[in-house]
Amino acid sequence: MATAIINAKYSEQKLFQAIIVQAFEDCVTPTCSKVDAYNKEDSYNWFNENSEDFKTICWYADMDPDFVRSRFNYLNEKGQIKFTKSEKMWMEYRAKYKAYRAANTIEERRKIKKNIDKIDIPGAEKKK
Repeated sequence: MATAIINAKYSEQKLFQAIIVQAFEDCVTPTCSKVDAYNKEDSYNWFNENSEDFKTICWYADMDPDFVRSRFNYLNEKGQIKFTKSEKMWMEYRAKYKAYRAANTIEERRKIKKNIDKIDIPGAEKKK
């Protein structure tokens, strides 16, 4: 993927192209790591949401955001972007933990914590 950095006229363009390349690599690389699973989810959402941030990074990289998204959609449709069971569980854990942190009452937190404790992530150590 790193060879996708193309004829950048300025070092800043190379930097922004590298951001895009890293986001693609995050999306297509399977992992068991919590941090890498979070990065994969963030990158996937970054391409999908087509935010102003995404468009700005693309333009700074001298790349058309629609073209970049079309390449992402192509990889996704061809099955090159897959979420493993471990990655999905880390994503579930993250979502529930965000809800836990946002809970307003102790009762809410206890209920959410019980659900968090039920998540069985392969390769993750359980606290006793």
